[in-house]
Amino acid sequence: MLPFLLVFPLLLAVALIALLRSSSLPRYLALAATIASLLMLFFIHYGVYNVGWFSIGGAVVGFTASITPVSLLLLVIVLLIAPSIFLYSFGYMKKPSEQRRYYIEMLIFEAAMLVFAMSGNYITLFLAWEFLSFMSYMLIGFYKEKASAARSARKAISTVLIGDIAIIAAIAVIWTATGSFSIGSIPSNPAYLLASALLLCVAILTKSAQFPFQEWLPDAMEGPTPVSAFLHSSTMVKAGVFAFIILYPLFSAAHILYLFMIISAITIVISTLGAAKEMQIKRVIAYSTTQELGLMIFAASIGSITAALYFFLVQSFYKSLLFFSSGSVMEATGEDSLDRTTGLKENRIIYITTIIGVLSLAGFLPFSGFFGNVGIGSSVSSFWVYLFLSVIGFSTSFFIIRWIMLASKKTENQKTKLAYRKMPKSMIVSMVFLSALALLSSAAFFYIGSFLSGSAYPLQGYISALGIRSYDIVIETALALLGLFASYYAFSHNKKISGRLVHMIHNSDIFNALYTYFADVLLAIASGVAIFDRFLSNGFEDIGRGISLSGRGLRRFAVGDINTYVFVLIAAIAAALWYAYALGVIK
Repeated sequence: MLPFLLVFPLLLAVALIALLRSSSLPRYLALAATIASLLMLFFIHYGVYNVGWFSIGGAVVGFTASITPVSLLLLVIVLLIAPSIFLYSFGYMKKPSEQRRYYIEMLIFEAAMLVFAMSGNYITLFLAWEFLSFMSYMLIGFYKEKASAARSARKAISTVLIGDIAIIAAIAVIWTATGSFSIGSIPSNPAYLLASALLLCVAILTKSAQFPFQEWLPDAMEGPTPVSAFLHSSTMVKAGVFAFIILYPLFSAAHILYLFMIISAITIVISTLGAAKEMQIKRVIAYSTTQELGLMIFAASIGSITAALYFFLVQSFYKSLLFFSSGSVMEATGEDSLDRTTGLKENRIIYITTIIGVLSLAGFLPFSGFFGNVGIGSSVSSFWVYLFLSVIGFSTSFFIIRWIMLASKKTENQKTKLAYRKMPKSMIVSMVFLSALALLSSAAFFYIGSFLSGSAYPLQGYISALGIRSYDIVIETALALLGLFASYYAFSHNKKISGRLVHMIHNSDIFNALYTYFADVLLAIASGVAIFDRFLSNGFEDIGRGISLSGRGLRRFAVGDINTYVFVLIAAIAAALWYAYALGVIK
C-alpha cells in the first residue's frame, strides 16, 4: 500500500472540501494536500507493490504499483507542478461559488495521474486512465454556462472514448494470450501481439492528441487557464506518451514503431502550421503542445527513449509557465486574441518569466528547451530526419517569438497597465517558481541517463546517456536566431500570416469537416442497424404474439372435461381418416 499513500492527502482533502461550507478554505486545503503528497514522495522506494482485489479461476486480480525511474520521473513532474497550479489558482479563480467544485475536481485529477504514473498492471492503468478522461471532461467544461465549453468537453470525451474502448479490447487480448494483467506481459502469438499493439496504439494517439485525433486538444482551452496548464504539462495528454514509453517493448516486438513515427511526424507538421496561423493566445500554446507530444513520440519511436524522457521532463515546466503567462495577459486585458492583447511588459516579473518560457520553447541556449531539442537531434542518424527536425525547430522559434511580440505590444490603456501591476502575488510567485524549474532542469540533461539506468526495469536495454555534438549547438542556436529574426521581420507591425498553404492545412478547417463526415457515416451505419434491430424486434414480437394467441385459444379446450377430450379425439381421428381416404391411402 506504500505508493498508494501518495494519493491519500489528496483524497482526504477532497472529503474535507466536500464537507466544509466555507468558500475560502478549499484552496488552502488543496495546496496543503499537494505539498503533503510531495513530501511523502521521499519515503517511496523502487519496487513492485500489490494489493489484492478479487480472484478469477485462481488468478488474483488487484492493484499493482510499480516504482521505477521512469514512473518516479513522472511522479516528480506532477508533484512539483501541482502546488504551483493550485497557488496560481488562488489569484485566478475568484468566484466563491466555483471554489469547491474546482478544487475537488483538480485534486481528483492529480490523484488519477499519480496512480497512472505508478501503474504496474493494466487494471490499475485502466482505472486511472478512465478517471483522467472523465475529470478532463469535467474540467474542460468547467464553465458549463458557456456553450463553447460544453461543446469542447463533449468533443474531448468523445475522442478519447475511442481510445478507452481500444484499451479495454487490448487488455482483453493480452489477458487471453498471456493470462496476466502485468504491464510487462507480451503475447507470444503474433496475431494477438499485433492486435493488442494496434489497439494500444489507438488509445495512445487519442490520449496524446496525435493525428487524426489532434483537434480536441486546442479546443480544450475553454477550461480555466490553470486546468490548461495542468492538462498540457503533466496530466492527461502526457499519459499517452508515458504509456507509449512503458509499453515500448511490446510495440517493438510487434514491429509497429514505424507507425508511431509516421503519425507523430504528420502531427508535428499540422500542429506547427496551426500554431503559426492561430491568433487565440492559449490555442497557440495548445498547438505547440500537440507538436511537442509528437516530438516525444517521434524520438521514442526512433529508439531515443532517453531524449524523449528528458524532453518529457523539461517541457512540463516551461509549458505550464507559458500558460500562466497567457492567463495573466487575459486577466489584465480581458482579451484572448493576439491582435488585441497588449502590455505584457507592464509587469516586469511576469515579462521576464515569460521570456524564460518563450526562449525555452524556442530552443535558445542555455535554456532547457535547447537541450531537449539537441537531445533528440543528436540521436538521429538520418540526414533527412535531421533536416525535418531542423525545419520544425526554426518554425517553433518563429511562432513563439511572434506570440510574445504580439502579446507585448505597448498599451495606452491605463486600466490595463494597472491590472498588470496589481496582478495577484500568488500568480506571480507560481510563475517565478516554474521559471526557476525551467532553468534548473537544463542541468538534468547531463544526469538523466544515469538516473534512468539506476534500477532494473523493462526499459533497461533501451536507455543510454545523452550526448551533445558541437555542430548540434551551432545549428540549434542558428535555427532559434533565424526564427527570431524571421518573426520580427514578419510581425514587427502586428501582421497576420495569410499564406495559402497554412490556411489549407489549418486544423480547424479540414479536420473538423473530416470528423463531421466520419460522424455522419457512423450515424448512417447506426441508423441501418437500428432499422434491422426494429425489424428483428418486431418479427420476434409478432411471433410471440401469435404463440400467445394460440395458447389462449387452446386454453379453452384444456379445461379438464373428459367429454371434451373424447370429442376432440374422435374428431381428430375422423379428420385423419378422411384425409387418408382423400389421398387414396385407404379405400
